[in-house]
Amino acid sequence: MTNHARYLSEAWFGLNLAAASGWPERPGVDCTANVEVTGAPEGKVRYHLVIRDGRLVEMALGKLSEADVAMVYKYADARDEVAEGSHPDLAYMTGRMKLEGDYARWVFGLRELLDSAEYADFRAAAAEFTEF
Repeated sequence: MTNHARYLSEAWFGLNLAAASGWPERPGVDCTANVEVTGAPEGKVRYHLVIRDGRLVEMALGKLSEADVAMVYKYADARDEVAEGSHPDLAYMTGRMKLEGDYARWVFGLRELLDSAEYADFRAAAAEFTEF
């Protein structure tokens, strides 16, 4: 991928959607999430993502009025996760990401996606196209 975008910018969300566009359908692998990143250079940043049938169908600034889960990161922890291409389980298990709401939907319900080769490729691509 030759395009690059500043982390947490609108262009960055677009690159994430493009990088995930080839994910295969996984019926029933669904989750909506609000993400809050505190301490970013821009201040607190809130964005959301929607996964339907194992595909990332929406990722943009702002909060959903209702979401299955809410994730809270400190900027340095979120930045490091993206920069290193780390699996999100690592941040959760080490306490660098707080997960509220239906955590089982994220931790267990997305397992088929989060442990897939496509998701590993997506994490590697995000590490490459993200500027900090």
